Amino acid sequence: MANAVRIVIGRLYANKDNPVYVLSGFNIVCDICQLTLHVLYVGPSIIVGDWFFGSQEAVEVTVAATIFLGIWYLGSLVQILFATNRFVVIFFPNRIFFTRQRLIGMIIVCCLGAAAMVTYSQLLSPCCRITPDYRYFGYSYLIFPNQTSNPSMNYIDVPLDSITSAYCLGSYVALFAYIIRMGTLNNRAGKREVRCCVQFLLMFCTYTVTWVTFFVYPAIGITQPEAFVVTTVMFMLNCGINSTIYLAMNREIRSAANKLIGRNLFGGQQSNAEKSTKKVEPSTNITSRK
Repeated sequence: MANAVRIVIGRLYANKDNPVYVLSGFNIVCDICQLTLHVLYVGPSIIVGDWFFGSQEAVEVTVAATIFLGIWYLGSLVQILFATNRFVVIFFPNRIFFTRQRLIGMIIVCCLGAAAMVTYSQLLSPCCRITPDYRYFGYSYLIFPNQTSNPSMNYIDVPLDSITSAYCLGSYVALFAYIIRMGTLNNRAGKREVRCCVQFLLMFCTYTVTWVTFFVYPAIGITQPEAFVVTTVMFMLNCGINSTIYLAMNREIRSAANKLIGRNLFGGQQSNAEKSTKKVEPSTNITSRK
């Protein structure tokens, strides 16, 4: 598993022609952290039907909840960066805005912003905080006694989630409309941009369904625990969609994965560089080929 992660992220990060791969690699790392948390704690807690640490108020549960929500906030900000990147690349192709250095700086700012939000919502807010909750097969708010308002939800959770979804949806709709209007669907660059848009649109859909079901179900009177399985399932899909689509759409990643397992399990063609290496015998007269 560690080797597979290293290959995928390494291949993405090493692609200097498109800095968005740095963002994708970072997003995959965040997704792996979420999945690890769910494998080690959230999943077993749901299966066993126990907090493992006594109660929902336990320090250990609070730590797990803080990690979960902090990465969720970070993922929301990264979604906005994804949408902004594709928007700038399509509508302002002659402007180099998302360089590798700038993108790394933006990621650092996102990390600081997510840390500030999760510190308030989980540790400083008078009420209430989101925690893993086996009773709802996923997550719920821990309601503090004698509290009638939920500033974490009203000022951070719902505004951040709704703004992220609205911004991303608007950006991707505009991108699809622009690509269709310009008639670039049939050329190589247009197809590549469509693949990128499809990938990010799927990330947007799973992200949106996750938070909408979490907040809307209680608002419309749905309280059956089984209904919240949708929230957890869509969240798991959201964590895996980025890596899965890269494995399905990126030829270089498929080739690296096939090499790792020693079989052509993921299909796909070899990269042009690999084909050239097989076709051209090494020679002292050939120093490089671009």
